[in-house]
Amino acid sequence: MSDAGNHATPVLRHALEQIRGRFSTEHERFVLFTTFNFSAPFFEANVLPLLVGDTTDDLQGAAEVRHAINDELGRAKCLVVCDHSTAPEPKGGMRYALLPVGLDRGRFHPKLMLMAGTLADTGEKGLWLFVASGNLTLSGWALNREIVGTTPVTPQHAGALLPLLGWLLERAQRQYEVEGADRIEEEGETRHILNELISALGDPERLVPQTADLPTLHLALPFAGGPREGLLDRLKGTTPWQAATIVSPYWCHVDRLVARLGVGTCRFVPSINTDGRYRFPLATLNGAPTVLRGFRRFHPDGERYTHAKAILLEAADQARVLCIGSANFTSAALLARDEARAAGALANVEAMLRYDLRGAADPWRGAFETLDEERLATPDTDQDEDEDGAPPLPPFLADVLCDWHTRHFHTRLELLGDAAIRDVELRVDAEVVRYPALSAGRQETATLPFSGTQPVRAFFVAYTAPDGTRVTFPGLVTQANAMPDELGYQPRPRLGKVLDLLRGLGADEPEGRTRERVNLGLGGDGEEDTGEASFDFFGLFQGTWRLVQYYAKPNADGTMRDPYDPQAWHGITTLYRAVVEQPALSAEDRIGRYVQLREIEVVLGQLALLSDHGPFPFRADLDAQLAALRAEMGDLLGASAAFRKAFGAASAERVDTFLDWFHQEIAKSVATERESADAR
Repeated sequence: MSDAGNHATPVLRHALEQIRGRFSTEHERFVLFTTFNFSAPFFEANVLPLLVGDTTDDLQGAAEVRHAINDELGRAKCLVVCDHSTAPEPKGGMRYALLPVGLDRGRFHPKLMLMAGTLADTGEKGLWLFVASGNLTLSGWALNREIVGTTPVTPQHAGALLPLLGWLLERAQRQYEVEGADRIEEEGETRHILNELISALGDPERLVPQTADLPTLHLALPFAGGPREGLLDRLKGTTPWQAATIVSPYWCHVDRLVARLGVGTCRFVPSINTDGRYRFPLATLNGAPTVLRGFRRFHPDGERYTHAKAILLEAADQARVLCIGSANFTSAALLARDEARAAGALANVEAMLRYDLRGAADPWRGAFETLDEERLATPDTDQDEDEDGAPPLPPFLADVLCDWHTRHFHTRLELLGDAAIRDVELRVDAEVVRYPALSAGRQETATLPFSGTQPVRAFFVAYTAPDGTRVTFPGLVTQANAMPDELGYQPRPRLGKVLDLLRGLGADEPEGRTRERVNLGLGGDGEEDTGEASFDFFGLFQGTWRLVQYYAKPNADGTMRDPYDPQAWHGITTLYRAVVEQPALSAEDRIGRYVQLREIEVVLGQLALLSDHGPFPFRADLDAQLAALRAEMGDLLGASAAFRKAFGAASAERVDTFLDWFHQEIAKSVATERESADAR
């Protein structure tokens, strides 16, 4: 547990480094971050490099290569979930999943990280968790006073997390559901990550026993399957507490919540405003039961903004519990859903860790100094339950998915509750779909054309609210069925470079060395040339032989390599795309294209005998191109004076015989060269 009072410690960064260091970076990891606000530029520049293994010292004064980090993120699969109402910034060209979610009359507010993978010290599978108060933003990770706790995952933690992850999986399934679609492979593998984490949480072998020194995890989940008891009641437990110290930047229904605690003494630690006063709804305590109250601020550095959320409870027998996490001291965070809504409040998703200190000394002894009530700034209303700058909740769920395979946008709008909105316009790229009104309980869907070559990341829904005001809601477009280079994860494949890499590929080469050599071969700086067409058949056959040999060998952990992985520069998918993306305009180029695709077809047959992975994502395209080129061969070869001189008229039989002979001769030449090299 990191102390919120230490102003010099970037507590969330250190928590991530601590957990990351417990896992092997040579094995696959699955990582979930949840946050309320989300800053994509900050996350991509600061958190992702740390996640893949860079230390804070490594990052000082150094610019990490985007493509190299993306390569590492192929094995550290990361999902970020945030609240859709906060208008999260569109992600850049980094390999991770981003899932904005919305609730009916509530905010998605937990701040946690869950990591599953292979533990570095034992080689066994394991899980670690942190729960914090800070968002995935610069202020949350570097500026504000925050608090965080880290723990290995116990059966109690797993039981608390599984309903949340199940709900997130349902939300993801809804967003990626397209009627009539053959396949939807969403950017970042959101559903795959959630399924892997759910599977890991359900495996007792990956969990550690609950011991006295480990905290318990408590979530507020205001939906079916969540706890029926309010979060505050679960944090309080059954102990008759006498005193409480409460740290929170936001307050709502304080009298009701203090009464629920049942304490005789309550010390409040509010946060400072821009005018130097401390925000607290003092009037709300006037009708509260007799409670000895006091106010505190952190010392030293009392003028620093505090975003930490914590409750320290103390009993007469020196028993203490400390609860830390995302929950402000508000009804939206701490009351059960029905009770909060009956009070006119929202009902949030929250996460808190509860530490039983078992008579230990006060962990915050000396952390506070007295704060005079004259320095308090009382808000106009007690309904101070939202984070600063949080916009109104949109009265609908809105999803837009861009299918790169079919070249369409798929849109969906669904009204939440019974709010009447009208004159609705959904805009994505240059396309617009309009609805005079939205009806409760009805989904409005549309399919729009997509003709771009770069990802469209944002869409906008403009509507007239019930009070007549015009409102615009920004949302994020989900990319589906796109290749890594189309999303900016890596340069577009150039056949000459791909073949150079394949010819140098060793079957026994460690995966880490393969990645290093690939990054060096690609330049790794994001610069791309237009590339020249390559019809080096000898080099192609050399490269495909190396490719087959590489995928015939298992990984170090015994698993078979996936030759169809679109992220693998030495895979058959990348080779195919490098072939078809280079120009083939002349007759000679078209003949060369046929020879290249025919070799890929042969290699696919060999790989099918070696690997259970698959299928090859472009099989239908390959078959169609081969059929079309084969039909052209008579005219193309017939136009060649050299062919007519050697074989005569280009009949179908002669064309087939020639092409098969040509393919066999190149294969023989490569085999002879290989045998000669082995003999040397």
